[in-house]
Amino acid sequence: MNVKLIPEESYREAMEQIVLPYLAERRTSGTFERIPGEFIWYELYNADAPKADIVIVHGYSSVIPKFYECIWYFLTNGFNVRILEQRGHGRSVRETLNPDLIHITDYRDLILDLRYFVKHIVIPGNTEGLPMYLFGHSMGGAVSACYLGHYPHDFKKAVLTSPMLAMETGDIPVFGAFVLADVMIRFGKGEYPMPGSAPFSEEPDFKGSVATSEARYQWFFEIQKAHPEFRMCRTTYQTAMQLLRLSQEAMREKNLHGIRVPVLLFQAEHDVLVKADAQDRFVESIPNGRLVRVEGAKHEIYRSDNRILTDYWKEILDFLS
Repeated sequence: MNVKLIPEESYREAMEQIVLPYLAERRTSGTFERIPGEFIWYELYNADAPKADIVIVHGYSSVIPKFYECIWYFLTNGFNVRILEQRGHGRSVRETLNPDLIHITDYRDLILDLRYFVKHIVIPGNTEGLPMYLFGHSMGGAVSACYLGHYPHDFKKAVLTSPMLAMETGDIPVFGAFVLADVMIRFGKGEYPMPGSAPFSEEPDFKGSVATSEARYQWFFEIQKAHPEFRMCRTTYQTAMQLLRLSQEAMREKNLHGIRVPVLLFQAEHDVLVKADAQDRFVESIPNGRLVRVEGAKHEIYRSDNRILTDYWKEILDFLS
């Protein structure tokens, strides 16, 4: 199955004149409270002739608008889309007043938020009994992997794209990163930003990004400049600790043994944020997994150039069909 991709040379015009009005006509937004007072933002999109529901779980420092193009492709191919902004991100509950800082107290909240969303909003809204699929990117891929192991009966298939099953921690080994974060938390510095990160800059840096399509990068960057709530770009010591624990949870033997559905995992050739060997082990450890290595792609495969996206979207839709 082939997708008619948005042309990169006229990307902004297509998004503004075609995609956004189309999405607006089919969107319902709202919030839910799994924990009283902690609101999670979500959006529901209904296809004209739906054949399935797909739940999208975004990655670290992402928000729903970053996935508008993905939502468009799913909708126009007959998938209802259900997506939430994870805690610490965008319009959902934030545990810090700094708009560019992400603070997550407990990684298990991410999994339980998704469970609440699926159980209380997605499933009740699926009145036609359509098959349900899961799509998770990066941190959202790790959350999705945990969900599949903890709750194996909700989804029929899953797509994990650049899942964060082990983090790249640079020159510091994972154990060292744990120790550093733990020490800072013990000294009451858990809400402080990790070293090496900088506040949001209003100067674009496509070359330093993890996208390979400049048109797609620039379009969302302009959205970030206009919306301070979408500028998350730094992590706290507490968040770093929780993301390391989330990756570990996804790769635990008990979790892997709980995953029963077919999983299609996309691995980016030039990924500097997550480790490929953990993705390899994940696919080898589940009963029905398949890995597709995307040559030339960076971490955000869904924001690649059209040459890469042609095969990427064909693989996704063929798998879900």
